[in-house]
Amino acid sequence: MTKLKYILLLLSILGIGYLHADIPLVLAPNGIQKTLPVVKLEEKDYVSLDEINARLCSIYKVEYSEYTDFRVMFFFYGEQFIFLLNSPFYTFKQSVFNMQYPLLQVGANYYVPTTFIMDNLPLHFPGQIQNKKGTLYLPQPKDKSVKRIVIDPGHGGKDPGAVGPNGTRESMINLNVALRLKHLLEQELGLEVLMTRTDDRFVSLGDRTKFANDNKADLFISIHTNASRTNGAQGIETYYLSTKSTTESRAVEALENSVVELYEGAGAKQKYEALDFILMDMLQTEHLEHSNDLATLVQHNLVAGVQAKNRGVKQANFYVLRGAFMPAILIEMGFISNPEEEALLANPQYQDRLAQAIFESIKRFKYNYDRIRLTS
Repeated sequence: MTKLKYILLLLSILGIGYLHADIPLVLAPNGIQKTLPVVKLEEKDYVSLDEINARLCSIYKVEYSEYTDFRVMFFFYGEQFIFLLNSPFYTFKQSVFNMQYPLLQVGANYYVPTTFIMDNLPLHFPGQIQNKKGTLYLPQPKDKSVKRIVIDPGHGGKDPGAVGPNGTRESMINLNVALRLKHLLEQELGLEVLMTRTDDRFVSLGDRTKFANDNKADLFISIHTNASRTNGAQGIETYYLSTKSTTESRAVEALENSVVELYEGAGAKQKYEALDFILMDMLQTEHLEHSNDLATLVQHNLVAGVQAKNRGVKQANFYVLRGAFMPAILIEMGFISNPEEEALLANPQYQDRLAQAIFESIKRFKYNYDRIRLTS
């Protein structure tokens, strides 16, 4: 028996016969053309969820997963469909729908009838997905994923930041970690990374946030090193913006905001205080919630990555975060005022570990955040 005859016999035994009538797809607005292969199962036309995923995942964030109770979760265009194996019924937005023929499993692959693709999807996305004479027209979602990040190495130039007992300058540690993080984000995720400074120069707090806004950044990451009047303080903490501060966070807030009066001249503080109306506008957006999510991921990964004391995620009224119209956080990577942590922070290998931990956090946040923004 020839190899071809053997394959045809095997397909007939399984009840699978490949058709030439694949489903043509047109992705708007650019008219990109694709096809979905159609197969014959139990004498009905079916499409593999794997094939849908392979052809559309990069555009529509398609996903599916199976559960032990014979449910299959399918995510398409930001919406969830729940199928039941060997049943024609599925749920969508808490309602039950019928696709005429059951979801089938062949080996490790799941198949939906073409009626789901050609008839049901246009019903679920009216005015977006259309079946025109057997061709499925799908809107190409606007790409709202995280593509551009602004990293802000705190202090610099005439403002050295905190200085450790052994003379280590915060501004240089911040810059070193920021440059390492920039490299990881560009090389591993292909993101565009802009920095408020790439060398030892002074940049005002307002100009840092303005830089992020002017460049329409998707995330703003401000990198700092902490300090305390006592050399025993230690650990990592991550902040996002708030007008309400705890007693402990107010001390850090005062330290970071003090550079305004020191290096930006008389009356500069009033300029930042006048930004309260911007802050109130920001509080009504989704950015604080996502800033909290990002801060939580960064804090967890940093503590685990460098085995440091966990001082938690906190909120403070940092001038450098005010008016940032994107998720924005400020990281305090350790206490330069503590001789032991100063030595660690000045160590290039330790700086690599800090950058790697922050990178992993941003990577995970981007995955979650991109899925949310796809549906908004």
